[in-house]
Amino acid sequence: MENRGFATDYRGPVYIHSTGRYAYSGMPDMSEYPVPVIQEFNEMLAQIQEMDRAGVYISIPDSGVRIALKNEDEQSERSVAEYSLLADVYAAYKRDPTAPFFHVKAIVGRVDLVDVVSDSESEWAEKGYQHWILDNPVLFAQPIVGVSKSRTGLWEYELPDEP
Repeated sequence: MENRGFATDYRGPVYIHSTGRYAYSGMPDMSEYPVPVIQEFNEMLAQIQEMDRAGVYISIPDSGVRIALKNEDEQSERSVAEYSLLADVYAAYKRDPTAPFFHVKAIVGRVDLVDVVSDSESEWAEKGYQHWILDNPVLFAQPIVGVSKSRTGLWEYELPDEP
């Protein structure tokens, strides 16, 4: 579900575009945001790194750090969502610390727009907006980069062969 300020009669595939305002390379600094799961992770990781620096004979390799959410079934949806984001960011960072985690000016995937309603019961639905009902999400393995578009909305773009 997506909250939009306008309705459309269009139904069908919609390509997901990231606009290009922010890009992070490697692990983003989340210290400014009220996300307790990620803040706790950063604090624990700093302690582990300090222990590693202090060690004369013993080292704690990054590969030894395992991210696990304790008592997941007892956690709030928000905590589970934060944990999922953290795990994804950390996994991407471990694969390639120099690769951007968030792609900008790129088409990153596709969904099907199946309906537009104004009275969705979704917890994500915001009053006063049109609620675009989406299905069949596909995240491209390789984003289509270099696609500049400065505003939101529906627009046409001739895609190369789909990733």
